Amino acid sequence: MRPMKQLFALSLVMLSLLLSCSLLHADDSSEAEARRLFNALGCKGCHQFEGDGGSLAPPLDQIGSRMTREQIKSHLEDHAETRKKGFMPSYSTTSQKELELLSDFLYRHK
Repeated sequence: MRPMKQLFALSLVMLSLLLSCSLLHADDSSEAEARRLFNALGCKGCHQFEGDGGSLAPPLDQIGSRMTREQIKSHLEDHAETRKKGFMPSYSTTSQKELELLSDFLYRHK
């Protein structure tokens, strides 16, 4: 292979490694932010999750295998019926970005 082609190929490999590392870091950052949000909202006060939490509401372990991401988000956004039957708080002051982050986080737990 010519030196220029080798340099180009090496540059492409390095670029793909850098991009994959930054995507992994973004996933770690999203995971940490979602966990912070999950704890700040007090979800474990009622729900069991990863072996810890309350028993007043259904466990959230493996919720991603029971509901789609959209169903989880919809339930967080509009759960008036659930609140009539239980204790689920309103998340009307939670931003759409935070609801999406939390929905993605919960969905990944299958």
